[in-house]
Amino acid sequence: MADRRREHQTLLHVTTLSLRHGTDLRAILHAATVAATDVTGAEHGAFFYHDRDEHGDRLDLFTLSGARADEFPASEPVRHTPLFAPTFTGADPVRIDDLAADPRYGHGTTGGLPSHHRPVRSYLAVPVTSNGGRVIGAMLFGHSEPGRFDEEAEAAAVSAARGAGIAVDNALLLGEQRAARELAEDREAAAAAAAARTALLQSITALLSTSATTADIAASVPRAVTEAAGCTSAALYLLDPVHGVLTGGGHPPVPPELARAFSTVRADVDDPVAEAFRTGAPVVSTGGAAHRFTGAGAALPWTVLSTLAVPLVERSGRPMGALAVNWADAEPRDDEVTLFSSVAAQVSLALERAQLLDAERAARENLATSVAALTDLARTLQRGLLPQRLPVLERVSVAVRYQPAVVGAEVGGDWYDAIAVDDGVVFVIGDVQGHSTTAAGLMGQLRTAVRAYVTEGHGPGAALERTNRLLVDQAEELFATCCLVRLDQGSGTVAVATAGHPAPLVADAAGLRELDVEPGPPLGVDAAATFPTAAHRLRGRSRVVLYTDGVVESRADQLDAGVESLRRTVAAATGAPCEELADRIMASIPHRLDDDAAMLVLEYAGPSADLEEANLPLPADVRAVAQARTFLRTALNAWGAADLLDEAELVLSELVTNALVHTDCATGVLLRYDRGAQRLTISVQDRSTRHPRERHADADALGGRGLGIVEAVADDWGVWVEGDGKTVWAELAVEVP
Repeated sequence: MADRRREHQTLLHVTTLSLRHGTDLRAILHAATVAATDVTGAEHGAFFYHDRDEHGDRLDLFTLSGARADEFPASEPVRHTPLFAPTFTGADPVRIDDLAADPRYGHGTTGGLPSHHRPVRSYLAVPVTSNGGRVIGAMLFGHSEPGRFDEEAEAAAVSAARGAGIAVDNALLLGEQRAARELAEDREAAAAAAAARTALLQSITALLSTSATTADIAASVPRAVTEAAGCTSAALYLLDPVHGVLTGGGHPPVPPELARAFSTVRADVDDPVAEAFRTGAPVVSTGGAAHRFTGAGAALPWTVLSTLAVPLVERSGRPMGALAVNWADAEPRDDEVTLFSSVAAQVSLALERAQLLDAERAARENLATSVAALTDLARTLQRGLLPQRLPVLERVSVAVRYQPAVVGAEVGGDWYDAIAVDDGVVFVIGDVQGHSTTAAGLMGQLRTAVRAYVTEGHGPGAALERTNRLLVDQAEELFATCCLVRLDQGSGTVAVATAGHPAPLVADAAGLRELDVEPGPPLGVDAAATFPTAAHRLRGRSRVVLYTDGVVESRADQLDAGVESLRRTVAAATGAPCEELADRIMASIPHRLDDDAAMLVLEYAGPSADLEEANLPLPADVRAVAQARTFLRTALNAWGAADLLDEAELVLSELVTNALVHTDCATGVLLRYDRGAQRLTISVQDRSTRHPRERHADADALGGRGLGIVEAVADDWGVWVEGDGKTVWAELAVEVP
């Protein structure tokens, strides 16, 4: 497309030279040769004029560009040899990468280049023909290095040669007009007529240089022709390839009631416009056979005595339409036929260029529409993969944000989630590498996997380990980062683990800090990777910010700058609700989003005043059961919950015994008593990730009833796997009398 535009620009530039230099052929052809030498990249170029003598056809040097006249022999003309024959006959261009190796070279009288001739290895020659097909001469271009002229240079040279031919025709036409004016008795009238014709050429050239679309040309050319040529009316008709008719309009416009009748012309009817289109030659009609504006029984507000229809033809020879010019009081002269043929040639070139631009513009608009539709679809898909609603929590408010990248229509892999579990809530933030439907699909799988493992009771580190192995087993080439934060709403205890993801920010009364955690590698990199879990406690009202790297990182800015901007925004939003804080963070992102940005902000009201906790490490032997019972009795008496002692001792004994028998190590007991909810939670930790299983013991069996007893006595129980160990917990409710 760019090459076609370059050809049009070259041709338009060269054809306007006749207007700049008038009838000075030497100036016209020299300027054309200079322009062509420059656009083809030749070291030197020359225009040779076609002539004949007693020895036959010859090409005489007329003007040079890029070389001195003494570097070319003047005594011996260029003859009709195999190398120059196509140029003499006006056939196809001749382009040779290495002149010395071409079999057509060396057939002249000198057997090659004369000794004082400028060296030539790359050779390009194009004939210059008139509008009627007469060979005016040739443009020859040379370069001292081989292989310097490609197809683009040849196309530009052909355009320049065609423009030179049009320029010569225009110059000859202007010369004829000048001669006629000088011979005319009424010199003033002749001068006015010539000026009008020159004005027509100038106005058309200026108009076409600024008309960007086919519609612009079709609307403006008839007016310009009518005003500059002094004719009654003019019309421009173009082929409608879909319906096979010529459509267009003219100036002045016909009355509205007649517009439909005169807006189309069938290509097969007996009409000057149709005939010019079919034959590719000018058609002059006078009297009753004049243009159809006088036919069809239509009464028009002007009279048409004669019509000149000239064809519009592409460079390839394909007909495009016709230009019709109408007079009310005269018939077109021969020079006017030539004049309007030149106008039609310029209009044809401009139409070709405009059609290319129209096609390019339409392609851009279609592409923009497609991208917009694809972007909307991608955004809808992206948001559809994110949770549609979050759990309603007792002591935590949650705000989430997702902002897609500002460029491209690809689906991203950022996600967030909040999962309510029995003793709290798990917050998730993650980011799959890349932007594609594959990344989005993988994001959906990872979100589902993390949710499943967390719901099963796995802690943050264990959930990441299992998700990591799942991703590695899928043999995906993508990886993902992820961060899990488990919050106990009652106590404010936080367990956090990350897989190559930024650590969460916490803002509370103590200030702003990152939750300290040893990061694991991204998911999908190492099947044996572990993800350590760090424990923290939120004291008092706190806000926690989880985010993906799109919030803080861009191609233009340093990562540190984005992180510092985020920290400043969080620190400055003291007292702001979590929704307002989320808005402020997104609004203060200092860079253009090259990547999707996801964020989860939670506002924690602080630990419950009604919550009591006690923790006891246990020895790895049978003493652990007795120590655990004593510890339980002391705690319940201190909390005023002695009514739970019998059931609690039974459940605790079975859980500790189970840990000692099946894992060889009970590592600790955690008691939590919630006065407000009137619930006691007993948790026993061990160093095995194997889930306990309830067995059906025989009536006379001495063991195997531990979990059955827990199932019968406790209101609820479960398992939380974390790292290399697990926690088995049971919950007892205080009966209210």
